[in-house]
Amino acid sequence: MAEIIEVSVTLHIAVADASDGRALALRAAEHFSHVSHAQIAAFNEVNRVHSADHGTVEAVTSIVAGAGRGS
Repeated sequence: MAEIIEVSVTLHIAVADASDGRALALRAAEHFSHVSHAQIAAFNEVNRVHSADHGTVEAVTSIVAGAGRGS
């Protein structure tokens, strides 16, 4: 059974020439927070070969605080 561990992450996003820099940064954070199955598989393979730690990552879910879905 997989154990879910919550880890806080801070993204520092620099924006330029944006009329609404905060909105642009939130959209960018939401975009960059998505992790593909291929990235998870690659991490697990590198970890298997190069790390003394055992176990695999099964999934990564992220939530971007302050990001809305409205128009």
